[in-house]
Amino acid sequence: MSANGIAQLALKRDRQDQKLALAGTDRANRNTVQPGRYADTSEDATQLPTRYNASSNTGSLVNNPNSGGLKKGRPWAA
Repeated sequence: MSANGIAQLALKRDRQDQKLALAGTDRANRNTVQPGRYADTSEDATQLPTRYNASSNTGSLVNNPNSGGLKKGRPWAA
């Protein structure tokens, strides 16, 4: 059992979303301690290479287009 409850979520997509949200919160909190450490604290799931299926753990992955290639710092890259 995880302390943040992410492991208990049924769908991989939900776990992926919650992990992104938690990481964004961590980045924002770190900026409070060290102002300016992170330029962007808003995650953008469309910058991930792939996303899990929204309604099934066994469904096909969603490939994001990532035009221009993967960006350094994704999913927070502008």
